[in-house]
Amino acid sequence: MSKRNRRRTPPSPTVVLDFGGVLSAGHDPVPDVHELLGGDLEALGRALWSERPAYDAGTVSAAEYWGAVAAAAGIESLTEEEVVELQEADNRYFLRLDPRSRALLHDLARNQVRLALLSNASEAFGEAVRRADWFEAFTVALISGEERAVKPDRAIYDVLLDVLAHETGGVSIPSAVVFFDDREDNVEAARQLGIDAHLWPRNGEDHPEHGADIARRVLAERGIPLD
Repeated sequence: MSKRNRRRTPPSPTVVLDFGGVLSAGHDPVPDVHELLGGDLEALGRALWSERPAYDAGTVSAAEYWGAVAAAAGIESLTEEEVVELQEADNRYFLRLDPRSRALLHDLARNQVRLALLSNASEAFGEAVRRADWFEAFTVALISGEERAVKPDRAIYDVLLDVLAHETGGVSIPSAVVFFDDREDNVEAARQLGIDAHLWPRNGEDHPEHGADIARRVLAERGIPLD
């Protein structure tokens, strides 16, 4: 057969999912954390989110992060045990999967679709994710706190594409990556690299269409089996 007639088999697509707001059932751990910590609820909530980017970027430790949250709530110091307890409460909250998201994972795994997780989260959460019963459906998890890079920075998408390229002979094929995230800036950053990225309306909020239904439609259009 001549080279002119040879055809390269298109790479099998990889479905990449964010975690918070996409797989998780909700996106507000403040009440759960406040139940353990007490103190000023509003100040706690502001600190939990304002301090989170540094924690997710891996630039502060769990003790530093939860210590800052506690201080904002009016609590002077935490023991090591209290830090662990707060992190575990946060993990438990986010690890509650949305039922429709779980059903989508089940259908993708049953059809042997390659799955990857790309999440802005702490190293501690990354460890908890890998112990979850559903994680066996995933080929890889890229956690911002472990990579020292966060969405929407290009660096974390470059890491994702490099990791996936190992299965395509070292060739990066962004268009073969179908990515879902609940933040428009993360979606847009991925699109700028050629990734087939889509907005997933955040779980736990009121939207006309559930993100899992949007994902099923997008994936069906790309010939990814779900039946």
